[in-house]
Amino acid sequence: MIENTTYIKCRPSQLLNLGNFLLILVLIPLLFRLDGLIREKLPGGFISEEFEFHMLYLPVYLGIIAGVNLVYHILRVRCIRYEISPEELEYHSGIFYRKHEYIELYRVKDYQVDRPLLYRIFGLGNLIINTSDKTIPVFRMKAIRNPEDIYTVLRAFVERNRREKHVYEVD
Repeated sequence: MIENTTYIKCRPSQLLNLGNFLLILVLIPLLFRLDGLIREKLPGGFISEEFEFHMLYLPVYLGIIAGVNLVYHILRVRCIRYEISPEELEYHSGIFYRKHEYIELYRVKDYQVDRPLLYRIFGLGNLIINTSDKTIPVFRMKAIRNPEDIYTVLRAFVERNRREKHVYEVD
């Protein structure tokens, strides 16, 4: 029997949020420009003072919404964790509502390692795992460090688990 200790723990990189970071970088100067246009072009006397107050602070409101959205995406990626033990692959996710998914290793059928150019620059990659599991037929470990090393360890565990459980794949 294999002891049930976790051999690999990893998290995805915040590089998954690159689009959100770039959006904020583009949005900040646009909000400053919008603030200037509103203060310059807002007609006085045609609208109520309360509405005028909110119109003047519209760029601030939009900035707060964009900031909260960015923080949410950062936390969402930060709360993802992958763990590989000799028996199973565990996936933990969620900020407020935690979700734990488990894949028995003898159900793993095939692997694929993708390394887009941007990920290669930072030493990252995606490990895509095809399984015979009904709930998770394709499992993606996105933007992880050293996906080839994780694949090697995972493959050894899968083979060992199949031998011990006498599970053979029949096509």
